[in-house]
Amino acid sequence: MNPGHIKKKIEEHNIRWIQLHFTDLFGRLRALHVSAEQFLEDTIWKNGIGFDGSSVGFSDVEKSDMIAIPDPSSFLILPHEEGEARVVADIRETPQKKFNGDPRTILKRALTIAARQGFDMVAISPEMEFYLLDEHTGTSQGINKKKGYFVPPPLDDAKEYRKELSELLIKSGYTVKYHHHETGKNQHEVEVFRLNAVGAADFCIYFKYLARELAFTYDLKITFMPKPFSNDAGNGMHAHIALYKKGVNAFYDEDDEYNLSQTARYFIGGILEHARGIAAIANPTVNSYKRLIPNFEAPIYVAWAKRNRSSLIRIPARKNIDVEIRNADPAANPYFLYAAFIHAGLDGIKKKIVYEPVEKNIYGMSAEELKHLNIERLPTNLMEALEELEKDTVIKKAIGKETAELFIDKKTREWNEYMTEVTDSDYLFYFNC
Repeated sequence: MNPGHIKKKIEEHNIRWIQLHFTDLFGRLRALHVSAEQFLEDTIWKNGIGFDGSSVGFSDVEKSDMIAIPDPSSFLILPHEEGEARVVADIRETPQKKFNGDPRTILKRALTIAARQGFDMVAISPEMEFYLLDEHTGTSQGINKKKGYFVPPPLDDAKEYRKELSELLIKSGYTVKYHHHETGKNQHEVEVFRLNAVGAADFCIYFKYLARELAFTYDLKITFMPKPFSNDAGNGMHAHIALYKKGVNAFYDEDDEYNLSQTARYFIGGILEHARGIAAIANPTVNSYKRLIPNFEAPIYVAWAKRNRSSLIRIPARKNIDVEIRNADPAANPYFLYAAFIHAGLDGIKKKIVYEPVEKNIYGMSAEELKHLNIERLPTNLMEALEELEKDTVIKKAIGKETAELFIDKKTREWNEYMTEVTDSDYLFYFNC
C-alpha cells in the first residue's frame, strides 16, 4: 500500500486519528497519535515525526533527536476503534540516515543479508501464549494447574474473548490458524499462518497491543509475563521458520526421512551453535529463566528432534516443513529475536554446522548421557545468558555491536537490581538459619 492508497482509505473510512507505533530497545510498544490531516500531507511520509530518542532508551540526551518515518505497507484500520488506524514507523537519525539501533531496521538488515545468499523470503509463524485473569472471581475454576491443554467450554470460559480477539485479527488482515486454551490454568494461545519476518515481528507487537485493549473491555487482566505462576506453565513465543528461494521452501526435501533439506539441517546447526548466545535475546528477563526449568514443557537443552518436546528445536509433522524454535518468550523483542535466528541460521549454512537429532526424552537422561551426546544446557539465569551474548560475535553482529553493548549494559543493571532485592523466599529459607 502506498501513500496514495492510504489517503483513499483515510477518506473512505472517515479515519480521524492515526496511531504511529514503534518499539524501544526491549520491544515495548511506543505509540503517538497523529491527526489524519497530517497523513494527508505528502511530507509526513518523507520527513516523518520528530521525537526524543533518549526518553525511550535509544540514545543519550545530548544526541536525542530522532525521527519516526511511517511505513506505508504497515497501514491498517484498527477494527476495535472508531475512526482510527495504525502505521508502524522505522526510526532514523535524519530523514535520509537510518538509525542503526532501530529494532525494525536491524531485522530488515538481516533480511538483506539473507537475500544476498539467495533467500528471498524468511517465513515465520509466531505462537503467542498469555494468561487471562479475572481479579473478582477468577477464571477457569474447574481446570487444574498444568491440565488445561485443549479443554472445551464451559471449562474454557474465555472462549468468547479468544474468538473476538481472533476475529479482530482477521479483520486486521491476519489469517488465524487456530485459538485454544493452553496447558496452564487461565492460559491461552493464538497462532497465525506464516508471515514475512518483518510482518511477523510487527504482528507480535500488534497482537499484544490488541489483546490488552480487548482484555480491558472484558474487565480482565492479561499478562505475557514468561512465568507468572511458580507451579504452572510459563508463556512461550515459539517461532516456526523457513527460508524460501523463488517461492520454493528451501527447507523441504521429500526424500529425506525428516523431510528436511541439507540447508535446513545446516540452519538448525547454526541455531543450536548460537543458542546460548541467543538466549539473552529470546529470554531477556530475570523471570524468563523461571520458565526454563524441567517438567514444564519449556526447552532447556540445546538439541533438535522431529517430535521431541524436550528439545530446543522440533520439526512439526506437516508437509510444508518448517523449524520450530521453542525457547523464546513474549518478553523478547521480536525484531532482535528474528534477526538473531536469521544470522545464526545463515552462519550454520555457511559453516555447514551439523547436529544429529536426539529423539530420546532428554529430561530423563543422566549427566553421563548428556555429556556423551554433547548436549548443552541453555543458560540458567539472565546474567549467564548475557555473558554468553557478550562472547558470541555472530549474534552481537546480528543486532549491531553498539546495540548489543547497550542491551547488555541495561540488562546487567536489571540483574544487579534484582540481586539486591530481599524476597519472601529469602525469609522463608534463611531468616532462622
